[in-house]
Amino acid sequence: MACSLDFFAGCLGGCAGIMVGYPLDTVKVHMQTQDCRNPKYRGTWDCLRTIFAKESVSGLYKGMTSPIAGVAVVNAIVFGVYGYTQRNLSDPDRMSSYFLAGASAGIAQTPVSSPIELAKTRLQLQSTGQGNVQGPMQCLRNVYRQEGYRGVFKGLGITFLREGPSYGVYFVTYEMLTKTSSKQPISTLHMLLAGGFAGTASWVISYPIDVIKSRIQAESSNRYSGALDCLRKSVRAEGYSCLYRGLNSTILRAFPTNAATFAVVTWTIRLLGEQPNEAPKAEDVVSRTTIQTKNRTATGYESFFSPF
Repeated sequence: MACSLDFFAGCLGGCAGIMVGYPLDTVKVHMQTQDCRNPKYRGTWDCLRTIFAKESVSGLYKGMTSPIAGVAVVNAIVFGVYGYTQRNLSDPDRMSSYFLAGASAGIAQTPVSSPIELAKTRLQLQSTGQGNVQGPMQCLRNVYRQEGYRGVFKGLGITFLREGPSYGVYFVTYEMLTKTSSKQPISTLHMLLAGGFAGTASWVISYPIDVIKSRIQAESSNRYSGALDCLRKSVRAEGYSCLYRGLNSTILRAFPTNAATFAVVTWTIRLLGEQPNEAPKAEDVVSRTTIQTKNRTATGYESFFSPF
C-alpha cells in the first residue's frame, strides 16, 4: 500500500512540477540552442515575450506531453533504485550514501529519460506549422525513420554524465536541509524550501553539461561527432559563457517546479492518511529508511524532473 501511494503521489507531484516549470524550460532550450552569431533573443525575458507573442501560451508548452508521458516510468525507476541502493549501503545515514544512491538512481533512469528529452527538445524548437509533428511519439517515429536507433538515443552518453552528479547533489542537498533530530514532522514550508534549493543546486552543477546535451539533441544532422566535439566547437565559437546561457531561466524554473512537486506529494500522502517526514529514532535504521523513501517521492523528475 505504501509503495502504491508513493508511486501515485510521485506521479502527481512530477506532473505538477512540469506544469509549473515547463514554460521556462522551453525558454532555456531556445536560449541554449540559438545561433550566437545571429541571436534571436536578447535574454530570458525577451525570449519569453517573443515566444508568447508569436505562438501564445501553446508555444510555451510545446512538447510537454513528452515529459508527462514518461514521468511515471522515470519516477518508478528513480525511487526503486534509490531506495534499494540506500537501504543496502553499509552506512545509509551518511551523506556519501545519499549521494551514491541518488547518482545510481539518476544513471538508471537515463535510458528512459534521454529519448523523452530528445523529443521534448525537438518539439520545443519546432516552429508553428513546421513538419506537422503533433506529439512526442510521432517525433520519435520520425527520428527513427530518418536516423535509426542512434538518432532516438542521441545524447545518451552526455545524459548519463549529467544525471549521475545531478541526482547525487539533489538528494544530498535535500537530506542536508531536512535532517533533524526533532520527532515532529517537518513542515510543508520546510519541504518546499528544501526541495527548491535542492533542485537549484543540482542544476547549477550540471548546467554546462545540459547545454551540450541540448545542442546535440537539437541537431538532426551530424554537426557534432560527439560531446567533446560539441564542447570544443561551442567554446571556440562563443567562449565559455555559452555553457551558462539560459541558466537564469533554469534557476527561476527550478525553485517553483520543485516547490510545486513537493507540495503536491506532501498533501497527496497526508490526504490519503499517511504522515510524511516523520523523524524516526536515530537507532531505528530500517524505520528511518522506510520513511525517507516516502519523503523522496517528489525529488524523482527534474530534471525536471527534470533534473527535475
